Amino acid sequence: MHNSKEKKILILGATGLVGSNLYNFLKEQKLQVYGTYFKNKKKNHFKFDVFKDKLDKLKIINEITHIIFAFAINKKLDDVERNFKIENKFNYKKTIALLSECNKKKIKVLYISSDAVFDGRKGNYFENSKTNPINKYGKIKVRVEKHIQDNLHSFLILRVSKFLSLKKKDNSLIFQIINSVKKNKKSSFAFDEIFSPIFVEDFCNGVFSLIQNNKKGIFHLNSINKISRYNLAKKISSYLKISNRIKKCKINSLNLIAKRGLNMNLNSRKYDSMFKIKKKSLEK
Repeated sequence: MHNSKEKKILILGATGLVGSNLYNFLKEQKLQVYGTYFKNKKKNHFKFDVFKDKLDKLKIINEITHIIFAFAINKKLDDVERNFKIENKFNYKKTIALLSECNKKKIKVLYISSDAVFDGRKGNYFENSKTNPINKYGKIKVRVEKHIQDNLHSFLILRVSKFLSLKKKDNSLIFQIINSVKKNKKSSFAFDEIFSPIFVEDFCNGVFSLIQNNKKGIFHLNSINKISRYNLAKKISSYLKISNRIKKCKINSLNLIAKRGLNMNLNSRKYDSMFKIKKKSLEK
């Protein structure tokens, strides 16, 4: 087993919104961090095709103590629904193959999962709440989670909802809303779909805290306990003084392909109490 005092962390998919922010944050915390890229070449990162390559391709793999699965996180639900055969092959079967390699090498896995593992009927979901996905993206996440729990001894499963970022280049939901409101005279946002978004900085801090304290198991992380897209858009638009451009709608009126749960908010009490987290207001 690796010496726990010498943590060496590999981020698979370190050029995306989550992976790149994690890489920079953990570097700032003076941890030894390595990252991979596929198409977007990045200095000091290793080229790695998660869909074809094996971990042994990476020269540093035998030194790695933790691997963070940060690829294919922000998949659009409708895209997964349309291309399920491909998604199942790559984002399930290949992920399982990589997890098996981690297990053989006794590398601790950190898998980023989703609120889509729940059906959205009740909301306020805890880590031990029964999973019951209603779309194919959620079904893939549940199957990977189950494999991890059944086969790996040391792991972290972090369930999150939408990622928010104040960096324009990240193109998170915040800037998607801003662009929509600025371009259109009227933009429709669902008021009946409730979720628990997390700012990427809070997520990075959560990952760091859990790794440093050698925690394992399932954790829910969020920055905002619950909010709808409409209320989020309303607050952003109010700040930009263009609130007359948004209107309410129901999620099912948007002609989406994948089914959406309505009450998807995650209860993060387990993590919050463990690290004495005090939630900030969205305005802050």
